[in-house]
Amino acid sequence: MKKGSYCILFRLTEAVTVETKGRKRFKLKRGLYGYAGSAMGSGGVEKRVERHLRREKKPHWHLDFLTTTPFFKAEKVLVFYGKNFECEIARALSKIGKAVPGFGSSDCKCESHLIELKDLKEAEDVLKALGAVLYYKGQNG
Repeated sequence: MKKGSYCILFRLTEAVTVETKGRKRFKLKRGLYGYAGSAMGSGGVEKRVERHLRREKKPHWHLDFLTTTPFFKAEKVLVFYGKNFECEIARALSKIGKAVPGFGSSDCKCESHLIELKDLKEAEDVLKALGAVLYYKGQNG
C-alpha cells in the first residue's frame, strides 16, 4: 500500500447543507470543488480514495458527509505518492479558489481543505505542477 496525499476534484450538482459528527454545519453551493487529504496509515492512498468514492459507508471524515449525498460527482482524483502534502495542496488551490472555512482541517492550522473552484483544468494544472499524478478520471472528467 502506497502512502501519500490526494486531491479529489468534484462537482456538487445541487446546493447542499451537511452537518458533520462534530456538529459543524456547512452550506455549499452547486459547483466545482477540490478536497485535499492524506492517507499515511496502513491502508494507503488508493484505499482511502476508493472509500471516498463509494457512496455507501458510515461517514467518518468531513468529506464523507458530501460523498454520501446523491449530488456528489467525482471528476478527477490526483495523488502525490509518498508525500504528506494535504496542507500544501489546500494552500495551492486556495490561490485559485475560495476556501470553505473549517472543512476538513480540524487537525491542522489550515483555513480549509475544501476549496470552491472555477475551472477543472486550471485546478488540475496547479496540482500537476506540484507533482501530482492522475489516479482517477470520471466519465466527464
